[in-house]
Amino acid sequence: MPNEFETIYRAENAALNRVLRRALKKSGLALPGDASAARAPGEAHSGPLQILDLACGTCREAGTLVEVFRDFSGSARDVRFVGADIRDRELEEAAARARRAGGPRDQFEFLTENCARLSRHRELGRDFDVTFLRHQNYWNDKPVWQRIFEQGLEKLKDDGLLVITSYFDREHALALKALERAGAELIVTEQNEATRMLDTPGKSVDRHVAVFRKKR
Repeated sequence: MPNEFETIYRAENAALNRVLRRALKKSGLALPGDASAARAPGEAHSGPLQILDLACGTCREAGTLVEVFRDFSGSARDVRFVGADIRDRELEEAAARARRAGGPRDQFEFLTENCARLSRHRELGRDFDVTFLRHQNYWNDKPVWQRIFEQGLEKLKDDGLLVITSYFDREHALALKALERAGAELIVTEQNEATRMLDTPGKSVDRHVAVFRKKR
């Protein structure tokens, strides 16, 4: 039986699932079964669906991201999921959770690294379909987060998506501008109607979601 915290986390991820799907649909890109779109986003791709989760912490969102973006890709593709964070202990928990999140052929990797220095890991490649940053913390250290945004974009394939969530209204607005400076094009930003308020005034879980792609 799940404890109180697990129940809260499940509700938060269910809300994240809904707002992500809504934002992706509003982006104008195709979803499975959407006959009005020219093609499903994953239709022209081969190989696994690759998801990069930066500053992932304990990565409670792993199952949600796999489910949403696998559906969004329009196929039953296997997944390569890479999480990166500077905190070893949290990554141990993330790895244990991820083993329960995907299918038998999905691959989960977790890398201990400062995400502002991700470029030195050339083995990761630049072929990710999605870069995700949950609760980016831009105003805590603007230069560092500017580099993290740049690194996240650098790891994307040309038609990949970068997705962020934010705790605060003001920080979300700052992050949108920072990502545009980094070379991203905003596709859609969406507010989470089921966000859970936290103790700090104006702070709530996945309060905003924004979807970007590389500028063309």
